[in-house]
Amino acid sequence: MNRAMKPLAYYAHSSMRQGNQIEVPIPYTIMGFDMPVFLSFEDIYEFINLQEISANCILVYMRYLEELCRINGQAEKFVFVSPSLISPVRTDTEDAGRRERADNLLSFLRDAPKERLYLVPHNRGRHWVLGVIDPWEDLVLYFDPLREKKRDDFTELMNMAFTDWKITTGEGIRRRRDCKTKFSNCPCPLQEGSVECGYFILGENGLDM
Repeated sequence: MNRAMKPLAYYAHSSMRQGNQIEVPIPYTIMGFDMPVFLSFEDIYEFINLQEISANCILVYMRYLEELCRINGQAEKFVFVSPSLISPVRTDTEDAGRRERADNLLSFLRDAPKERLYLVPHNRGRHWVLGVIDPWEDLVLYFDPLREKKRDDFTELMNMAFTDWKITTGEGIRRRRDCKTKFSNCPCPLQEGSVECGYFILGENGLDM
């Protein structure tokens, strides 16, 4: 076990029992509304043992990064978007609720000032990837620790949200409304196993903070 994890492991084993939970408030700036998430003993156990981690762990880390941005005077530079708002609940349907998920993303982008970046973790079915969105540049930076080229749902989701954003802001007049968003596959560390993707996305979320 990593030395930095030992205090968390000690707390979980000494102060929590299976079935107990830690309530962590998540602000509207991440979820679109204020709500708590609950970390269970199992969530923490899986995290400290580098097993497959839950969306709740990623949400709590995003809240930490948002607070860090405020402390460092970078609150206007980054926005963190909850993966639960844009990841498909089911992946066995044709569009997996893509229209609703694109609307969720659009609600964050609607009043986007220039030079603001949106960090969007996305789970495409037991695999985490990260998108970093710059709407004014019509650009999505894509981080995948498996370095796979397949990103059908993510690409369609981004194109839908960007098209609507251009219409809403009038950018569709300046630029062709049907112009495809630019995607850039960015290098990131390659995961060696099958469950480390969430930890890589945590690291990419915190890049350059």
